[in-house]
Amino acid sequence: MSLFKSKNSTLSFDPFVSVNCDIEAKISNRVKFHTQNIQFEKDTNSNLIAYIGRSYENGFRDSQKGMMFIFPSDIQSGTYSPKDSNFPFDTFQYYESGANDDFSTSYTYKPESGTITVEVVQSDSETLRYLINFDFKGKDSRTEALHIVGRAELNVFMRNL
Repeated sequence: MSLFKSKNSTLSFDPFVSVNCDIEAKISNRVKFHTQNIQFEKDTNSNLIAYIGRSYENGFRDSQKGMMFIFPSDIQSGTYSPKDSNFPFDTFQYYESGANDDFSTSYTYKPESGTITVEVVQSDSETLRYLINFDFKGKDSRTEALHIVGRAELNVFMRNL
């Protein structure tokens, strides 16, 4: 499944993508979150890229959790506040699921306060490498606020045939 629609013709070949990433976070009133199970997507119609980190493969509906980052590939190194007008993230969130016998739902925790520090290690047509440190408070409208502190090392290598 792609988050973005491609405008490439069916005759063009996309580069082979190798994803090498790690996300760790301490979340208030939760167990430590850690995953290397990370999906990468690149929007061919813009410079947006997405990293979706999950702590599960096909786990139980009531224990799924993860983090999602969507931002421009040319993001600048710096420290950002979610309240800044120049906050560069299209999406920055921690999510977890809940379920009963009939339904499941997802709770999303987007930063309402705190800081997100980005270090651009490399950003070119073949390599995207970012270090992201975060310390924020977020709240889903149906649940309690969570304090989320952690880091993401995001490395993607794109190689042509």
